Amino acid sequence: MRVLFLVQGEGRGHLTQALALAPMLRRAGHTVCAALVGAAPERLLPSFFVDEIGAPVERFEEPAFVYGARGLSPGPTAWNTLRRFRGIRRAPAVVRDAMARYRPDVVVSFYTFVAGRLGDVGVPVVCVGHQYAFHHPVYPFPHDRPGAAWAARFWTDRTVPPGARRLALSFYPADAMPDTNLRVVPPLLRDGVRARRSSDDGSLLVYLMHPALAPAIERWAAQHPGQEVRVFWDRKDAPETLAKGARLTFHRLNGERFLDAMARCRALVCTAGFESVCEAMHFGKPVLMVPIGGHFEQTCNAREASAHGAGLYASALTAEALDALLEHPYQTVAGFRAWADEAEGVFVEEVERAAGRAAHRIAA
Repeated sequence: MRVLFLVQGEGRGHLTQALALAPMLRRAGHTVCAALVGAAPERLLPSFFVDEIGAPVERFEEPAFVYGARGLSPGPTAWNTLRRFRGIRRAPAVVRDAMARYRPDVVVSFYTFVAGRLGDVGVPVVCVGHQYAFHHPVYPFPHDRPGAAWAARFWTDRTVPPGARRLALSFYPADAMPDTNLRVVPPLLRDGVRARRSSDDGSLLVYLMHPALAPAIERWAAQHPGQEVRVFWDRKDAPETLAKGARLTFHRLNGERFLDAMARCRALVCTAGFESVCEAMHFGKPVLMVPIGGHFEQTCNAREASAHGAGLYASALTAEALDALLEHPYQTVAGFRAWADEAEGVFVEEVERAAGRAAHRIAA
């Protein structure tokens, strides 16, 4: 069976989901024939994805968030989308052309906007993302922001073509919804996560989305000179490793090194991306989740994960929040690893079932 991936290139979460699923499918005897990644033209695809996916990688244009010092910037995001409208509009044709060349039996879409605009492409489409849980009755949307919840559901619906199967990645099991073609499924953790053993060297690991937050970490570290702090960031003009003291170091973002540090750390500070939190839960590390400003989905993730026992939610990166993280009593979330370990069987079954339904229609 030939499987083609459509992957949203915004952030690292959907890319790592694709990296996790690819070897699962290969172990079942299937082929990932190509990975088409949607992103703004000026954004470089992370080398870890291109190097590890094990299939041809091509690009198409997708809408993308624009961030400022305080988080998501709605005005610049809208302008960036408008100025790239021609390329975004061409994306379905780019994808259809690739499908004609690669001739997949199944398409797996990791929350791409283009998937909802493809129409009938003649092969089944399976849509994967934590966001599909927005339509499940157990999803804990904040009651004080009904407009934002409606918009999140509306946008998520735009990523699903008619008749597609929706697989809602989740921190915990929940009932399927056959009437809406939705199934709640375990998170997709890469083989590199599962292969690492968890330990505790006492360090604090920080994934810094915005370099502008670095001074806050430096001030806190100066007040805690005995605490080892490792910071990973994506500042392009920074050296690979930058020492800011005997026990504070900044590292250029590197997927393998970051996982090594997560497996060894005492606790993690990060934004509230679904994958990073799941990786920390797998290792049994408490997390301080600080959503990107203005990013409603991450606020929902942080509230949901903290309620489920993953750690603490804070609206800003403050000294008080960092202190609370290290003082917070934490126990591994019961049942999470067992739930995550079901992923390979579930996803292979779903992709094979989609291909089987298509073959049955053709035979009929």
